[in-house]
Amino acid sequence: MKSFVGRETELFDFMRDQGYGVYHLSNVFLRDIQYAVRDYHRVHERKDIGTRASDRIARELVDDLEKREILRRQAEKTWVLYDERYRLPSQKEQEDSEAATEKEETNA
Repeated sequence: MKSFVGRETELFDFMRDQGYGVYHLSNVFLRDIQYAVRDYHRVHERKDIGTRASDRIARELVDDLEKREILRRQAEKTWVLYDERYRLPSQKEQEDSEAATEKEETNA
C-alpha cells in the first residue's frame, strides 16, 4: 500500500480528476481524503485496500500536511488547503488564456 506522505500532489491531482474540489484555500475533508486513497488504490493498483488501511494512510498524510502547514485545521475533520499549485486562475488570467486560444485558432 502506497503512502502519500511527500507525494500529496499525486493524490490531489487524482482527486481533482475524480471531481473533488481541491483548490488553494478550499476546504478539505478527512472523509474525502479517505475515499480518494481507497479509490486511488482501486484504480491504480487494482485492489481494494479496505477502510482501515485507507483511514490510516489518509491520517498519515493529513498529519504530515498539517506539520508542513499545507493543510490548516478548520474543524475536527476539516482543513483549508494552502497550496498555490492548486490556485484557480484569476478572471484576467482566464480571459488572457481564452484570447490566446482564439488567436491560435484564427491563425491556424
